[in-house]
Amino acid sequence: MINYWSAGIYPRNEKLIESTRSYDKTLEKQFKKEKSRLLRIQLNNKLDYISDPLIDWDDNLRPFTDNLKGIERGPLTRYYENNTFYRQPIIKSKIGTTGNILKNSICFDLFTSKSKVKIDILDPFTFYDLSANEFYRSEEEVVNAFAEIIKKELNSLKKDVQLIQFNSPSLARIEEADRLNMVKKAMEKIVKGLDTKTCLNLWGSDISNTLEEFQEFPVDIIGIDFTSSNIDKFDKIEMKKGLACGLIDAKNTKMEKSSDIIRELKNIKKTFNPESLSVITSWDFEFIPESFADKKLQIMKQIKEKSKMMKL
Repeated sequence: MINYWSAGIYPRNEKLIESTRSYDKTLEKQFKKEKSRLLRIQLNNKLDYISDPLIDWDDNLRPFTDNLKGIERGPLTRYYENNTFYRQPIIKSKIGTTGNILKNSICFDLFTSKSKVKIDILDPFTFYDLSANEFYRSEEEVVNAFAEIIKKELNSLKKDVQLIQFNSPSLARIEEADRLNMVKKAMEKIVKGLDTKTCLNLWGSDISNTLEEFQEFPVDIIGIDFTSSNIDKFDKIEMKKGLACGLIDAKNTKMEKSSDIIRELKNIKKTFNPESLSVITSWDFEFIPESFADKKLQIMKQIKEKSKMMKL
């Protein structure tokens, strides 16, 4: 059976965009109403894991930038090579958390009792890479400090979720074995005792040269962005984990053809022979208009229905 889910921040509709610009007094109510609608859309499109669309997050770091001890809000900074920006965290002193930042930033009150809940969080290296460090003495110190933060945050809500996805665009760019090993050890600290399914989502980069190293990370599923990693560049390999395939291009308004995705899935299954197979979005949907994101979720539903009929 193939599982399906989307990742990260969903695009805001035009009304919400205007309301955020004008600091509308009813903005919080609007966010809640829109989140309820977007959760229904995920359910209606038969996604196996349902997640908060995070439309009230201004960027992937903002809840932590605004609430972590030892951090100040820095300048607006370009988010990788995308035409979007985030508020850079500046580390001024030892960072700390109450452990409730993520729990208070996810709409747990809106999920149905039947929902299999997925949450998104950056991995510790990506947190470090997107921050400005003015306190810690080394890269390893900062990564481990963020690992402690993440562990504390996840421990406070692990009973409420069925899948934790670590979105890792900065980590996906690393090729040095010693740095990968350093992050792997930090991840081991995070997941120890979680007893929740985990996915390391390596979006945004070609990881054909480092997949073997990433397979050693202590997660259940590896996510590969197949809009950045061409399957033809991978040697035939025996996956020791589940494989989440970023086949739905979240940065492009061009609509996928379900027949093309199914063909790719067959090729991926033959090449990797993973323990499990999933279809996910290649990145956050926030880079395209909401109407296009909605259509891509409908395409995921079509792929799911056709792949079942074909017993893929």
